[in-house]
Amino acid sequence: MKSSTPSPAELDHLHSLAVDLARQAAEVHVRRETGDVASKSTSTDPVSEVDREAERLIVAGILDSRPNDSILGEEDTSIQGTSGVRWVIDPLDGTVNYLYKFPSHAVSIGIDFNDVPVVGVVYDTALNELHSAQVGKNSAKNDQEIRVSSCSDLSLALLGTGFAYQPSVRSSQAKVLVELIPQVRDIRRSGSCAVDLCSVASGRLDAFYETGVHWWDVAAGIQIVRSAGGIATYEANKKRIIASGPNLWKQLNSAVNKAETATGPQSTPRSANI
Repeated sequence: MKSSTPSPAELDHLHSLAVDLARQAAEVHVRRETGDVASKSTSTDPVSEVDREAERLIVAGILDSRPNDSILGEEDTSIQGTSGVRWVIDPLDGTVNYLYKFPSHAVSIGIDFNDVPVVGVVYDTALNELHSAQVGKNSAKNDQEIRVSSCSDLSLALLGTGFAYQPSVRSSQAKVLVELIPQVRDIRRSGSCAVDLCSVASGRLDAFYETGVHWWDVAAGIQIVRSAGGIATYEANKKRIIASGPNLWKQLNSAVNKAETATGPQSTPRSANI
């Protein structure tokens, strides 16, 4: 039977390397050399030279230190390794925010081992906050421990969500949100799934859900939420993330499921990457 967790020493090494590479990629964000901006899934879903350069830097650092690891990156990196360790990279989560200088964007580096998340690092380059976690240790923001909120009543919860770029998908998501708004305190939408998951981990949000997100959007944030005492689940078939503190998760999961059932089949975003 395969182990689901590397040794403590290897976890420490992976965590340290991920933090170092996230800091280096953050420097690419700070330089703001965006170059030509192209489109990905739609004309409103951009990719800049910052995305590409940050991903190249992270990939090069991984290959130099750990050449036997697998790598999955949003900007088309797909490398098969033999170690059981896979790095999952979103070099600039929140590209539209970044291009508009709206303060919500981040480097996201997740690591899974035999398909189980074990390390997460999200560097919020707008607020200069580095969130990190690994299995068996508490989550931290700028080296200070963070915890999820204790909210236990959905009607009092500050709920985060996000939307896809394709109009048909956004329309489906909006219908679900209309069902949920009367059931919660209020809604927030930052435009960066990775940042929102860190907000759940630190108690800035009580909960977060989104349908249509990819593994690179959530791989790091899932571990950060879990190591902060929360629950975070990702359903690959729906591309859906649901995250909150342990006192709220069942209520949120039930409410989202009922809202999606009430509004009919959900459209799924197209992707050229997976």
